[in-house]
Amino acid sequence: KYKTYHLDRASSETFNGLIQTYHQRHSKWIPDALIASTALSNDLEVYTLNRKDFDFIENLKLYNP
Repeated sequence: KYKTYHLDRASSETFNGLIQTYHQRHSKWIPDALIASTALSNDLEVYTLNRKDFDFIENLKLYNP
């Protein structure tokens, strides 16, 4: 029913880039950065009710029903 995505090298590198790029603006967003990096590296959409947590991330696809 659900697919599992492991934290692989591509996700880790994307995560590192997000942290370096956005850490000044968003100091407490490590879980969100993990979600975003996994979505970006696996070409997934993110479903969230808190779009403001992700809107600023370039190329991240947010689910829009």
